[in-house]
Amino acid sequence: MTAAAWSARSLLGKAFGPRMAVRAKTTATTAILLVAAACVLIPIYWLIVASSKDTSQLFSTNTFLLPSHPSWSANFSSLFSYESGDYKWWFLNSFIYASVTATLATVVSTMAGYGLAKYEFGGRRAAIGLVMGTLMVPATALVVPLFLLEHYMGLTDTYQGVILPLIVYPFGVYFMSIYAAEAVPDALLESARIDGAGEFRALWKVGRPILVPGMATLFLLSFIATWNNYFLPLVLLGTETRFPLTVGLSAWAATLNEVGAGEPLYSNLILGSLISVLPMLVLFPFLQKYVARGLTFGAIAGE
Repeated sequence: MTAAAWSARSLLGKAFGPRMAVRAKTTATTAILLVAAACVLIPIYWLIVASSKDTSQLFSTNTFLLPSHPSWSANFSSLFSYESGDYKWWFLNSFIYASVTATLATVVSTMAGYGLAKYEFGGRRAAIGLVMGTLMVPATALVVPLFLLEHYMGLTDTYQGVILPLIVYPFGVYFMSIYAAEAVPDALLESARIDGAGEFRALWKVGRPILVPGMATLFLLSFIATWNNYFLPLVLLGTETRFPLTVGLSAWAATLNEVGAGEPLYSNLILGSLISVLPMLVLFPFLQKYVARGLTFGAIAGE
């Protein structure tokens, strides 16, 4: 092979080698994302299809095809009327637990994280270490001590008994401390103090607008965690009308295999499960831009 041919081959390799590597990486990433999307969307699609069937249709029609005569109307009527309409109370309870907890946890975590990030005080390093150590403790390990403490305080089987333990969100404190340290310039806070603003006013006027993406991210994470919380309400609550959806639907599921429990509640369970995921599907698009900014800010700021 001549020198000119070798030179041309070398130039082609330099030109197409990196391009092929980028294309292969993009293809592999796209394939992984498609598989992940399928893992999320297929169960939701199945819930939509199965919620349109009555009990007999569930076992006599194709799993992933709608029946010729959907039973959504009858299923909705059964879901919201069964056992005096407990489901509507479960849905309302889940919304109360999740929204109140997420709001208070966001406020507490933002103020605590901001304080750890922007102030020097005695015991600061110990406080940060305590927050980091708390992240390593499984939440289930704290349920029994919480039950005993709340029983002593008379908070079992109450709304506040479920909400109060979840307001202290160690991950939220850690997340907001990192976010505040990177996002809020010390120079802006010093300028606010020079202009006569107190610490709370500086936080509200200067820090809060910058921290909004992180706060929105934290609100969504706390809302989802509380909405899906099962073990703590199961231990603390005894009155069915105070159950969240997770505990109420699991109680229905437990009757499926009971002898003499009557007609199985397959349709109620499936439709109830579908409705229970709708708030997540509705809430996330509204907060998506804030979540994306909140999760990527640290990486961008560190470049």
